[in-house]
Amino acid sequence: LSLDKLPIKRLDSIEENGNERFPLDVDYDEKRVSLIRRIDFAWAIWQWQGMVENLQLAHQELSVIIDFINTVETNDAVTVASMTRPKSLPNEALSDLAVSAATKLQCYRQVGKYFKQSAKAFEQQVAREARFYGALIRLQQNWKVKRQRGNEGFTFDLFDNSYDQGRSSSMSTVRVNHDAAGMLAINVSPELCHSLQFGFVSETGIESSSDEECVKKTHSLLRDVHQAIFNEQVFDLVNREAFNTSTGFTLTGIRENYLQLSLGQGTSVYLSLVSTGQSNSTCYEIYIQQIYHEHIFGRGSEKGSYLLSHFFMSLAHRIFSTKILAELENVVFKVPYLQLISNPTWHSRGSSWTLFMEVPPSILRGKRQFWTKVVVIDDCISVKAEGSPNVSGLFKGKSEDTHSINKYDCNLADLPVIILQQVASQIINWLYHEALMVGIKANRDFLCLSFELEQGETLGLVANVDPKDSDGCISWSLVMEDSEVQKLHTNRKFLGPLSLELLYATLIDLIAFVS
Repeated sequence: LSLDKLPIKRLDSIEENGNERFPLDVDYDEKRVSLIRRIDFAWAIWQWQGMVENLQLAHQELSVIIDFINTVETNDAVTVASMTRPKSLPNEALSDLAVSAATKLQCYRQVGKYFKQSAKAFEQQVAREARFYGALIRLQQNWKVKRQRGNEGFTFDLFDNSYDQGRSSSMSTVRVNHDAAGMLAINVSPELCHSLQFGFVSETGIESSSDEECVKKTHSLLRDVHQAIFNEQVFDLVNREAFNTSTGFTLTGIRENYLQLSLGQGTSVYLSLVSTGQSNSTCYEIYIQQIYHEHIFGRGSEKGSYLLSHFFMSLAHRIFSTKILAELENVVFKVPYLQLISNPTWHSRGSSWTLFMEVPPSILRGKRQFWTKVVVIDDCISVKAEGSPNVSGLFKGKSEDTHSINKYDCNLADLPVIILQQVASQIINWLYHEALMVGIKANRDFLCLSFELEQGETLGLVANVDPKDSDGCISWSLVMEDSEVQKLHTNRKFLGPLSLELLYATLIDLIAFVS
């Protein structure tokens, strides 16, 4: 294959008008000479011969230069018309080409390395921006994001203008920053975040490893800041209402971010703003926040002047109802067949409980249930009992009044006794109807079931109630009474506390004895 026959046209230059210029065609002889020059014959020539030739050429060139310098020094007007460069040897030309190609290759490698570094840096920058804006878009679904003028970045706007009378908070605007990894970051001092703390005076009470965790952490921090702003507004409203004339409390102490109020009867409370994470008595804090919501966002502003009065009356009721619950739990603990159920009232100043008793089934009748309900409104207690005899009906002798629902008003001290009396009377009523079902005539009063014997004597089952009795609050006795002229003889046998099953068995024995 002859390489000379192949058309080789290299572009010499391109003119400004776009015309391309190619080098002139070289004849065959010149091509041969050019190709021969590319062949390195240096390996076949004695190494010293080449050095001698080079030295001779260098000597000739040096002689010419020295002559030229001498000529110029003698005559400054001498002008060099032209100077031909000596032809280089084939090995020199090849060496020059090799050096040029190596230089260009090194430049290309450096350019490639630069492009690789630039692409990697750009890829990292794109990844950082994607993480930042991805997190910002997710947080924007729940929080108001504002873009600053120029290139100052973004901020979260947490200001709530629903309540414009509160003091402005320095945390309403939170600046958004980039961290070293490009992740969204916010910096909020924990000392600026406050939460409500409620209590009784002289009474004791990791770095994110993923984008998901980082967004959750930022969302939680923004929620804490928003809650802190809300708590400041609540405290500001309470602070102003404390100086108005209200019932139910008295302002007794005040200092920065702290209020102390008296509820009467030796009870004092305080409300303060503290750093986040130091709060207690959560139920009261939630309730005062709920009242604030109703006042600002809900049922109208006409209740605003009674906010603190309503709150502290609710608090006094909560304290009072706690004492009532303790008394009821003590009664249920000592009377094993009683169960206590709490009833929702959906009102902050009302509470309700039901004491539930289930009697065992008899042969002729199904299971029967009795209940006693305790309702407390503010500091007023009412007891309502089902299935117990009506005292006034017993005295009047009206049978239709003996099955009504009784209702009594009482105080805290009398509550255990009244509860026990109602439960005992319900048991008497149950036993009375069981006796009637088997055809035995019986009499009853509030706490006694009695049977008349043939000799005019009376045999009775009597209930005794004592809230302080550690063995049982309800105990039973058998009483035998016989009548003489102006004289009453009584024989009593104490049975002690009995279960409902034993009471029913005792009734059966009494019926057998009477009949």
